[in-house]
Amino acid sequence: MRLVDLEPQWMEHDGRRIGFVFLSPVQPKRHDGSPRSQPYRLTSMVSPTPMNLQREVAERMFGDNDFTVVPCNQTQGWTIAGGIDAAAFDTLSASPSIDGSASGNWHGYITNGQITGGI
Repeated sequence: MRLVDLEPQWMEHDGRRIGFVFLSPVQPKRHDGSPRSQPYRLTSMVSPTPMNLQREVAERMFGDNDFTVVPCNQTQGWTIAGGIDAAAFDTLSASPSIDGSASGNWHGYITNGQITGGI
């Protein structure tokens, strides 16, 4: 699967990119096994970013519409190959892995714009 197929967007604060957000490749089900009406999005920040700032930026981007943004670990920073300012979603590589498994979401890798791994 390609990252560009997951509607990625840059997260910006004070005029600079601080991370990105994308649809989780694995969407958790409701307790009764049915799909959720609101898809989850996962974030990845390039430096440790407080939870309240992640939520503030996500709210500016998406409001409180029909999906849920799952913030990343506020003490973690991801390395974007070549730097976030020069990155493009079709070739993006991020490390370490992105782990949304605590909320029932996807855990895997983004390498050269490709999504690999799963829960």
